[in-house]
Amino acid sequence: MRRFIGASLIGLGAFLLAAGLLVRFYVAPALIGAPTDVYQVTRLRADDASYFDASKATPRTGATIVATNTVRGDSGSSDGSIAVWDTTTVVQDVGRGTTIELQKQRYAFDRRTGELTNCCGAAIGGDESVRQSGIGLFWPVEARKKDLELFDSSTRRAWPVAFDGEERVNGVLTYRFVERVPETKVAGELPDVPPELLGLPKGGAAVPVDRYYQAEATYWVDPRTGAPIDQQQRVLSTLRPKEGPGRLVVADFTLKMTPESQRALLARSSDGAGKIHLLKTVVPLCCAGAGVLLIAAGLLLAARRGPVPSAPLTLPTQRRVQPPALSLSLT
Repeated sequence: MRRFIGASLIGLGAFLLAAGLLVRFYVAPALIGAPTDVYQVTRLRADDASYFDASKATPRTGATIVATNTVRGDSGSSDGSIAVWDTTTVVQDVGRGTTIELQKQRYAFDRRTGELTNCCGAAIGGDESVRQSGIGLFWPVEARKKDLELFDSSTRRAWPVAFDGEERVNGVLTYRFVERVPETKVAGELPDVPPELLGLPKGGAAVPVDRYYQAEATYWVDPRTGAPIDQQQRVLSTLRPKEGPGRLVVADFTLKMTPESQRALLARSSDGAGKIHLLKTVVPLCCAGAGVLLIAAGLLLAARRGPVPSAPLTLPTQRRVQPPALSLSLT
């Protein structure tokens, strides 16, 4: 009976040990990744901003600008390895109550590495011909101290984003990454601009222009999950004549994430970190630990011998003595 129980414990222990290894090296990597049903709203704010109010054909200065970004996951277009997110960014002058710009993007990417892929209707501003590369909204799970390529929707290409050190944000140690987009001509045709807006003499013919864009963005990434929990972006966009001198500032401001958005992103990242820790550490260790204990108990029980049974006490058989025969003799 002891041997049967010991063998059963060994079998159960081996199963738990294998289950722990399976969860750690197979189940966890398969489950940890970008959600497909995400809904997230973040806001960045810029004070003392300058921009060109196209509706009034007037430069504005000293403005307060808020950029509200809304991300929605498209579960129907996503699958086990690819997530599809739609994002809308509304840039507003909150003091005047006017909308400066509306941007729409659709990203398809690897749920674990964050690498963008050109499928599932991925587009920038509705243009599906744009080839997206690098990472986009979602960063690799569990960030590393190494440089990456980050896609920029304004210039429609990826630029290096470099690891720039460690820094604490709201008590959490983060990895700081910086992306620098050099002054780049943005593709697309623009309407001609009155010369006086470009600093040229008034009264001349409207001037054909190109748009130039440059930016420096800083991201603070939670290394536990790879999720950015803070962001800052310095933007400078100008219009220049296709030929000759002149310049019009379209946007000049520094956007910083609001404290409310920081806290919301940190809470989401901390929740994700807890789930990752559970899958990668707690469950495998508990299974493996219980398995080792059961195997050890089974081996001890199976190897243990019971007491040797003693031989039954036997008494010597008493020999029956026949009495001597009585003989009579007659003389």
